[in-house]
Amino acid sequence: MEEFILRAGVEFEPAPTLKELADLLGLDEIFVKTTAATLVSLESLEVAENGQIAIAPQGRDFFEKGAVSRSQIQSIYAISDPLNQTLTFKFDALAAESVNLPDLADLVSLEHKISDLANLSLAEIQPLIQDSGLGIHAPQNGKIVSACDVVGDDLDIWQTVSIFVLLDAIENKTTIQVRQGKQILETASNLLNELESQQKLSLNDLCKVTPDIAQQESETIPVHKNPKKPSKKKPKETI
Repeated sequence: MEEFILRAGVEFEPAPTLKELADLLGLDEIFVKTTAATLVSLESLEVAENGQIAIAPQGRDFFEKGAVSRSQIQSIYAISDPLNQTLTFKFDALAAESVNLPDLADLVSLEHKISDLANLSLAEIQPLIQDSGLGIHAPQNGKIVSACDVVGDDLDIWQTVSIFVLLDAIENKTTIQVRQGKQILETASNLLNELESQQKLSLNDLCKVTPDIAQQESETIPVHKNPKKPSKKKPKETI
């Protein structure tokens, strides 16, 4: 945070106010004021009555000697997942999987509800990068993504998921569950269940479950749960 405030005092023209810095960083103004007060006590920063900052001679000396890190360019990959409806960022590209399995896109139309990355503002992208845990956007540590640009073409990467159809014979209903390894994908599971309830997804196409098979299973499962016990007759006693 200290580094960012000093850099702003050198590079921004005109120099911003503490409130403008807080708005830019998405932080509480009190936090920015506290950090600025520390810099003032170190004779590195000056703050006017209206909150506008000015770099002090000692702060400028720190900056020119490289004690304050300058902006760097970092390449990252945006991962848009229409099944989980998430947009995350990674340092490395996803590895493509080559498997001979049915394509879920052939069975159901997945509506892409995630906005195109090129249409998002910097303010919308910053928290997504922060939530991805890359450590390059951490305002509380003075690390700020100040600009971004989309380069390269989109690439479809297919990954393997497991789809389970769970039959509740007591309630006479089916539930779809999507997993990736041992992780249950709640958003994807809810999406497929919603599509199935709207008759936009066929269980027969998905896993060859027909109404007759479901009915047969619902009739046989309770029998195994509650088997009939043979009755015992007491022997007759004679005198």
